[in-house]
Amino acid sequence: MAGHQRVTDADYARLLRLRTRLRQFERWSAEQAAARGLTASQHQLLLAIRGHGGAEGPTIGEVAEYLLVRHNTAVELVNRTQELGLVERIRDGADQRVVRLALTSEGRKRLNELSAEHLEELARLATVVEELFDALRT
Repeated sequence: MAGHQRVTDADYARLLRLRTRLRQFERWSAEQAAARGLTASQHQLLLAIRGHGGAEGPTIGEVAEYLLVRHNTAVELVNRTQELGLVERIRDGADQRVVRLALTSEGRKRLNELSAEHLEELARLATVVEELFDALRT
């Protein structure tokens, strides 16, 4: 820890508050997804597809990277979510060997509902993060 300040009791308390609040957010998020018939992983999948940059949807490999899971785990998640009618596989127009993912209208609807609620909750979480950073700056 050369060059770093000593960690104080107040620092530990702030870190605990942040970690606890992050875990509360994760639990709350999973409950919101469940209220719409989704697992937390399915919600993350919908977000990974919608949040992917570019005009084309992500590949399963890209989704696996976003979700920090193995390719075969992502395939199973996509299969289960496709069975619910929330995502679809589409052949890439430029390379028919490539399969991309897209949300269905129902997938977009559920994600939109969840995302609006999540943005509100993240605004509340931001105050905890700001307090931690303010304390670190002083």
